[in-house]
Amino acid sequence: MSSPPVPKYRREIANFVEVCEDLAQTREVWTSRPYFIEYSTNTACNLRCIMCSQSADPAVVSTPKAARGKLMDELFREATVLTPSATSEPLLNNLKELLPKLEEHDVWLDIITNGALLTPEVLEQLLPRLAQLTFSIDSQVPAIFEKLRAPANFEDVTGKARYAIERCREVGLPVTIHMVMVAKNVPHLAGFVDFVVDDLGGRDITVLELLDSSERFAELDAFAAHGEDGVAAALAAMTQRAEERGVNLRIEVHAPHGKEHTNFAAPQRINSPAVMEVMRLELAKKHLGFCPHVMGYLKVEPDGEAFPCCRGPRELRLGNVLEEGVDAVWNGAAMQDLRKRMFSGDLPPVCVGCSVLEAPKWFA
Repeated sequence: MSSPPVPKYRREIANFVEVCEDLAQTREVWTSRPYFIEYSTNTACNLRCIMCSQSADPAVVSTPKAARGKLMDELFREATVLTPSATSEPLLNNLKELLPKLEEHDVWLDIITNGALLTPEVLEQLLPRLAQLTFSIDSQVPAIFEKLRAPANFEDVTGKARYAIERCREVGLPVTIHMVMVAKNVPHLAGFVDFVVDDLGGRDITVLELLDSSERFAELDAFAAHGEDGVAAALAAMTQRAEERGVNLRIEVHAPHGKEHTNFAAPQRINSPAVMEVMRLELAKKHLGFCPHVMGYLKVEPDGEAFPCCRGPRELRLGNVLEEGVDAVWNGAAMQDLRKRMFSGDLPPVCVGCSVLEAPKWFA
């Protein structure tokens, strides 16, 4: 008589214990598997944000339909969370295909959306599997927002965000407002806090550093326009306003600007992603200098190319899961070398100063 299947939560806990042992024993070949997957079946996006590579209007790349089911089965086996993105809009995934796979493998969604497609009907589809919802809204000034995120409409997106924040509050679901910091919105950072609270009903903001991923980077770069001191002063004013308004503020910007400020304890439903996030943060604090993403994050692009972090720099390419398989890539030569460098402190140049790697130091 065969044994009953092991419940997912027990496999998640066992996988976390394996991560702890992999780190403690400084292994280069890991017995644990990634718990956080970033994968979208396509690179489609409905916007052409000028700070994004989508502004160049690239051709859409998709995973061959015949390969999707098997790939998702491999990726989701021990995973807890999926971000369905590939520098793309996650709501352009085929939800009728994706949601049953998530249900089958008991995987939760972390959605980062530009908001234009998040109707109340789509939100209700997502809610049973939704662990975290994030809107990308870069300014409270309509003209700045619409220039950055063409062809989005400010009133349309903020209306959908307002509805979603209220609906998610009813079920204890956290909602964050992301903003990419660019030259034009730096003077408005403190006011952005008031906008999130008073207009959207939000209490959680993340400020992201602009990445050099579009031809207009030099024009948009906040530090080139305002200097380190100017940006620091604007972030300080924003931080003070967040404290005054009881807003959580996470600043994912290079040192010495990066910091997390907790000013509000929102009621939150307890599920595997919520518990695993706390456990992973505590683990990262014990292993400062070893990137939290390298501990358990796998980014897979629709063509199968794999990377160890959300930014996916080409220098850190791990291999191709469609050609080699997920397990072979996760413990392949490139990943083994990256782990070795993390343990020794010989970081790849692209990792030096990254806010993902630096963030655990904010809490230690």
